[in-house]
Amino acid sequence: MQIPRLHPDTIEEVKQRADIVDVISEYVLLRKQGKDFVGLCPFHEEKSPSFSVSPSKQMYYCFGCQAGGNVITFLKEHSKRSLGEVVLDLARRYQVPVQMLEPEQRQELQRQITLREQLHEILAVTASFYQYALRQAQGQVALEYLRSKRELSEETIQQFHLGYAPADWETLYRYLVEQKHFPVQLVEQAGLIVPRKTGSGYYDRFRDRLMIPIHDSQGRVIAFGGRTLGDEQPKYLNSPE
Repeated sequence: MQIPRLHPDTIEEVKQRADIVDVISEYVLLRKQGKDFVGLCPFHEEKSPSFSVSPSKQMYYCFGCQAGGNVITFLKEHSKRSLGEVVLDLARRYQVPVQMLEPEQRQELQRQITLREQLHEILAVTASFYQYALRQAQGQVALEYLRSKRELSEETIQQFHLGYAPADWETLYRYLVEQKHFPVQLVEQAGLIVPRKTGSGYYDRFRDRLMIPIHDSQGRVIAFGGRTLGDEQPKYLNSPE
């Protein structure tokens, strides 16, 4: 990812000051529906409006094609322009003072973004691992729980990317660190493994649990929630903050 020369404070202030309904209504015919606005999605062809804009959240989302984001995301995707071009245009429009990053600040931001992207990759790979495990013999109890007890359809199970964390203590650890060769420190930072209190090594944070991935507004996995299938406590276990 290319690092913008714009200071993150400028980008954040632009997002706060810009009126997403005002901006998007220049490209999409919107009508009020409750607290939000709806219209035909500009990112795919449709006859019934599935495109929603929330003034309170300053976000948009299409229930048809899953496009979503903030005012900057919309202009980048719709106009095919760079982050810098969009932010500078909005800064002029909403009279936001523009700050630029010093070279040292850009290097630090690059380091932070690279780390964030690595964590997103680890979490995405883990979500796929849990989904695969749900379809194996070890995940049959969890799958039956979803189908029979929760009465979830196959479509719903797939739509929400539900999975299963195997019961063994080091299954995910071995997969991510030994097979996929992710750095153990990053896997720990992602909240997926825990250092042993005695001796060396790690164990999986989630074991024998139904796994529910949590996504951000861009659809990336940022955390997990795990529900026990037995009487173990806690009943629900979430990724650390």
